[in-house]
Amino acid sequence: MNELFQEASYVIEQIEKEGYKAYYVGGCVRDYCLKKPIKDIDIASNAKPEDIQRIFPKTIPVGIEHGTVIVRHNHVSYEVTTFRKEDQYKDYRRPSQVWFVDELEEDLSRRDFTFNAMAMDKSYKLIDPFHGRMDLKKQEIRTVGDPDHRFSEDPLRLMRACRFMSVYNMDIEERTRAAIGNHAPLLKKISTERITAEFRKLLEGEQAGKALEFMQSSHVAHYLPHPIKEQKNGNMLTFDWCSLKHEEQRWAAVIILSKVNDRRDFLKKWKIPNPLSKAVLDVVEATYTDSWSKMKLYETSLKTALLGLQIRCLLNGAPYHEKAERLKQTASEIPISSRSDIPLRGEDILSIKKEVPGEWVGQLFQEMEKEIVEGELPLSESELIEWVRRWERL
Repeated sequence: MNELFQEASYVIEQIEKEGYKAYYVGGCVRDYCLKKPIKDIDIASNAKPEDIQRIFPKTIPVGIEHGTVIVRHNHVSYEVTTFRKEDQYKDYRRPSQVWFVDELEEDLSRRDFTFNAMAMDKSYKLIDPFHGRMDLKKQEIRTVGDPDHRFSEDPLRLMRACRFMSVYNMDIEERTRAAIGNHAPLLKKISTERITAEFRKLLEGEQAGKALEFMQSSHVAHYLPHPIKEQKNGNMLTFDWCSLKHEEQRWAAVIILSKVNDRRDFLKKWKIPNPLSKAVLDVVEATYTDSWSKMKLYETSLKTALLGLQIRCLLNGAPYHEKAERLKQTASEIPISSRSDIPLRGEDILSIKKEVPGEWVGQLFQEMEKEIVEGELPLSESELIEWVRRWERL
């Protein structure tokens, strides 16, 4: 972990050589304190954007009006942002105006939660004016300053609080919790894409059930792109989310546990990408499948069938491994994994039958594929050719 900071220390050193101050800030400091994997490193400095562009040969002015410049060093990108204070968030996303300041603490005071308002110098000395380290130890989510003000600036912070609850197994401090409930309707001001991005991260957490229960009790769930209805049996909390390792499984579990009627509409309102949406729907269908024929398993795929089976077993309290082994055994008896494994092509069929192309070719392949999968037709080219000669369209 320290290697990432050691590599990034070059950026801080170059800024300091020019007489400016610079610190690691935000998520990388939080995750360092938690001994969690660090994905990227952000830096804050009292150097102005034009100073950063002058100091470093490779920069990208991604948000220069808000003080942010990307510095490229050894093929890694570092966001360097000038210390700043902010005006009102009139669009519920960005401040209408920013002013650059010289003091780190003033910059940290505008951030969302106390554990995101910590900084660290290149010697790993922590600067923690809002006691974020203590809140991490208490596993408590607390806003910097007045929670009503923080959430009214950018209501997406409601979702971020729920995400941190899920990913870091935290609770939410009482005033912050009350403010989340009071400001939940403001989520209607936030784009679906931003909410969905946070929710997808939330579902990755081991405490997704805990976060979903809180979202329901605080009424946040009512203002999501598609509301997630509260269920009386409390399944969201008691469900074993840790066992689900695939995103499509977790979305499928949300749909099943909240008893969504129109699954396609649910995913559409969340603006889930089409490939993921299809995978989720397949897992939901697999969850409700009572028995598996070879053809059903072939059409579904063993992976999807196992994902659905796992959810089914978790819901019913049934043993998974024995049922999974039976599915795997059935799958091993299927001689092909897709139609491309059949050693005949369309032109071969036309040559054998001596007929012009038409819908009949697809019908023939469909029947051939089914018989191969079910073990009624050997995967032998000579026997397949003979079968084609005998085949007659309906």
